[in-house]
Amino acid sequence: MNIDLKPYQEKAVNQLIETTVKLLGYDGPGEVCVFQAPTGSGKTIMMAKYIESLIKELPKDDFCFVWMSIGKGELHLQSKHSLEKVFAGFPRVTSVEDAFSGGRERIVQNEVVVANWEKLRSKERQSGDWKNLIMKDGEKLNFRDVLEKTREQRKIILIIDESHVSADTARANELRDLIGADVVIEMSATPRRPQQELGFTQELARGGAGYVIVEPKDVIDEGMIKKEIIINEDIEKIAASEDDSQSAVLEATYRKRLELKKVFEKEGSHINPLVLVQIPTAEAGDQKIEAVKKFLAGKNIVERKDGHGNGKLAIWLAEQKSELIDWIAEPDNEIEFLIFKQAIDTGWDCPRAHILVKFRETHNMLKRKNTIRT
Repeated sequence: MNIDLKPYQEKAVNQLIETTVKLLGYDGPGEVCVFQAPTGSGKTIMMAKYIESLIKELPKDDFCFVWMSIGKGELHLQSKHSLEKVFAGFPRVTSVEDAFSGGRERIVQNEVVVANWEKLRSKERQSGDWKNLIMKDGEKLNFRDVLEKTREQRKIILIIDESHVSADTARANELRDLIGADVVIEMSATPRRPQQELGFTQELARGGAGYVIVEPKDVIDEGMIKKEIIINEDIEKIAASEDDSQSAVLEATYRKRLELKKVFEKEGSHINPLVLVQIPTAEAGDQKIEAVKKFLAGKNIVERKDGHGNGKLAIWLAEQKSELIDWIAEPDNEIEFLIFKQAIDTGWDCPRAHILVKFRETHNMLKRKNTIRT
């Protein structure tokens, strides 16, 4: 896929390449490069271009890549989809469960293996045995064997997405040691390993570590992230004519989404703005979901079930996931409203999400406050 990088993105990719080359020449495995970039700056795109560029810059070197998504949920599948879209066939992207459930001995040259950190590192509390089948001893090669055989032939670059989430726990460090990467890229908007950290600063000075930073100002100047959050814009104009604050907020949200849609259309863009509706996790949450669904149904915005419904509404809960939600991040996806509680996890990427409606956790209905953010 032909992607024109923003100047700050191209600069970061070049710095990552330069740093990786230096770290590969350093004596010892597991050298770390921290890649700090703001949310919305395009970290996945930059890292994908870094992988492509490293392969081109060092054609005689034998690399493979292990991409770890930190946290619960299915973020690794979103990462896999994004990488496949950028790479358009090369390099090859595989899921660890699909590709290494038995039979394969090694990660092949230039291959990018995507995995969920939590699923791989999990162990039984009492026995200490690995929970994941691909990590257990058995008749077939497990993924630990695959990693060992891979290291015999090629260098491993480990990329840890959202590295600030539990990437330095004892269990996580055990998995990092098992992977035995030649270079580790810790990628985060808020890294736990600051430049001034004692010990890490010394490694930076000695050349055994790296730090690449994308400045928020550069990202804002390129229009990649929003400069400000507007809270409850013009809500009083609607609240005066509505029965309650909930209806007022939802009506304001509905109108604001249409307004944004018209702005994008005027610019010749096919982006379909998405509204996120966060529901409280308390018992009243289910009632709130039904109230929101009823309001949206009145606007002909309904969920698709078994082929019925227009699919403009989607629900993402721990126990429920609407049809077509896996493609919700696509700019022109038909989903207009997404209802969730806490199912959306760290690192979830959806640039077309422009409005957040948040119903606060309260037990006193008289103190309930609803907010709309754009």
